[in-house]
Amino acid sequence: MERKTGRAYRILNLLAVFLTGCTRVLPATDVVRSAEVAIEIGWGHHYISKAALPDETQVSDISLMIFDEAGFLEREIYLYAENGSWDNNVSTVVTLLNSTGYTFCACANFGYPVSVARLEDLNEVTYHMTYPDEYRKGIPMYALKDAVISAGQGIRLDLTRLMARIDVRMDRSELDEDISLEVTGVRIGNCPKKVRVFKKSRAESEDDCFPTGFSHRDEDCRPLNRISHNGMSEGISLYMLENMQGDFSQPPISSHTQKVFGENDIRKRICSYIEIQMEYSSGTKYSASKPLIYRFYLGEDANSLDMERNCLYTVTIVPQGDGLSGSGWRIDKSGISYKGTPYLNAYPSSYIRGDIGDSVHVWCEVFPPDTPFDVGLEYMIADKSEGVYDYRIDDDGHGAVLTFTGP
Repeated sequence: MERKTGRAYRILNLLAVFLTGCTRVLPATDVVRSAEVAIEIGWGHHYISKAALPDETQVSDISLMIFDEAGFLEREIYLYAENGSWDNNVSTVVTLLNSTGYTFCACANFGYPVSVARLEDLNEVTYHMTYPDEYRKGIPMYALKDAVISAGQGIRLDLTRLMARIDVRMDRSELDEDISLEVTGVRIGNCPKKVRVFKKSRAESEDDCFPTGFSHRDEDCRPLNRISHNGMSEGISLYMLENMQGDFSQPPISSHTQKVFGENDIRKRICSYIEIQMEYSSGTKYSASKPLIYRFYLGEDANSLDMERNCLYTVTIVPQGDGLSGSGWRIDKSGISYKGTPYLNAYPSSYIRGDIGDSVHVWCEVFPPDTPFDVGLEYMIADKSEGVYDYRIDDDGHGAVLTFTGP
């Protein structure tokens, strides 16, 4: 299986919202010591392209913090949408010292007020998720901006999403003609439970991750089973909090097939990956006891394990041939069985007769062909040691040519 992946876009600013500030009009002889500042907070419609879940534009609450030049909290405001959410932007007005520098911070969709006493404490602000698809109040977002207050000007804060979005699709054009792959489940493994809001964030331990994160099941996976004439499917989107795990190795690996961890490597339990479950069918095999499973670690490229906030990643799965190439953690085909009734036929089916020097081929026809089979090597070694016959085992291990050497 070949995987093609790449970060398609990085969105630094969402919707450009133009603002107008309002100040008191004073006589020309007065010194303007304070100003009423209109602060408008905006957010974009989507990352880049439309996704069904969750609502990427919903904002239901905002905690606004304003810090003075010394880094102390000057003002804090908690805004809550009484009707559930706002449309694209929300504004408020505060009075601050004119010609003075401030730092403006916002946390959106946290569901509760956020406040710290000093600017330096922002590095400890953490958003926690109770479960991996907790989006009733919208995707968590934040904003941070330094600005000098000037009478007659407003402040614009553009919210940045704290989650990455992964668009997944499948290209079946390189599969053999008799192969059918029907996707029944897609999920994120090692999905972070929390994120540092104002600094780069990563899972530090197994306890920092949901073993099973954001997922789609059954009907939600139908777009991956709608295939165009060129073999490409439609896509689905998954979401996860930022997880910046750095590079896989130095020197870098060049293939995604190399991105697999040993059992004792902690990164096996904290680096995020995609798991795809599929019902498999070919002319001779099918998924009997459990689905065929593909897994692969996420990242910007083959050697990367970073999943960055507010970024869109596009992953294209390209299975090849019979769709079963590969093994181990990346491709779990333990549930694949052969079609038909198992059997074992021995040839010849009666007693073996011959003179000294004669050779006879004895063998078994076994189905399924990968059934564990013992050709009886222990007995042949014993017979050879007693001078009964010599032997040569078939390449497939299902038979042998016996050459009689004695009575």
